[in-house]
Amino acid sequence: MKSMTLKSLLGTLALLSAPSALAGLERSQPLFEAALAAARAPGGAGGTSVEREELQGALGQFISHDDGTVDAPERAYLLDQSSHPAFFTGFTVDAQRYFTQFMELNDAATTPASLGAYPAKKTPEEAFGAGSLFIHRAHVLEGFIPYGTGGVANQLTLSTTYASSFEITGMGTFEPITEAQLREALSQRLIGTYATPQEIEQAVTYIREIHKNSQRIYLASWKNEYGRGAPGDLGGFVVAAVSSDRRYVRFVEVQTWAE
Repeated sequence: MKSMTLKSLLGTLALLSAPSALAGLERSQPLFEAALAAARAPGGAGGTSVEREELQGALGQFISHDDGTVDAPERAYLLDQSSHPAFFTGFTVDAQRYFTQFMELNDAATTPASLGAYPAKKTPEEAFGAGSLFIHRAHVLEGFIPYGTGGVANQLTLSTTYASSFEITGMGTFEPITEAQLREALSQRLIGTYATPQEIEQAVTYIREIHKNSQRIYLASWKNEYGRGAPGDLGGFVVAAVSSDRRYVRFVEVQTWAE
């Protein structure tokens, strides 16, 4: 299966965050069903199989035509669909995994969990290696949801915590990604130069410390107008690595452009 390119992934993230006057299940359901039917058609990217990228585009209809979230009626519809074995006909293993990740992340919560975000315990040199490009292009915060407070690291919690803690002015919606897509994101041009393969692997290892084998890695685009107090805009992407119990989160924000 060909993985989604970073360009198409970030393009999807921008689309998912776009406002729309038409919202709700009555709008998103037919678009989702049409996209899924197209994916199952012989002329689809994976033939009659439904690949991860195709399913991501189909499920994105529940976000791009709303306020950036999956609401309760939309989630109920998806849960009902997934209760029928025939729904997964043609899904690849990666597509089925993406559906599970998407539903877990977008749980239609209306109140964010109490997730604090503080400077990482490791210095940038310890996290990325002395002299690494990411020391100058990345900003890291991490935190946890205290026991007894309820809630988990879902879409609402991650988006709310990131937006307030990093003081950004605009962001896309968090999307589940694979480690291959993480490497692709870290491999893109970072304001005039590229990270080395060794630097990329060091950053992946640092992010993996949190998600470990749970593969709870999420990506969103971001931008800041006026450079956080300085002239010009800047932006890039942010990775949220979430622990297996969904209580501990490490945000790794990477700047990729500035004006």
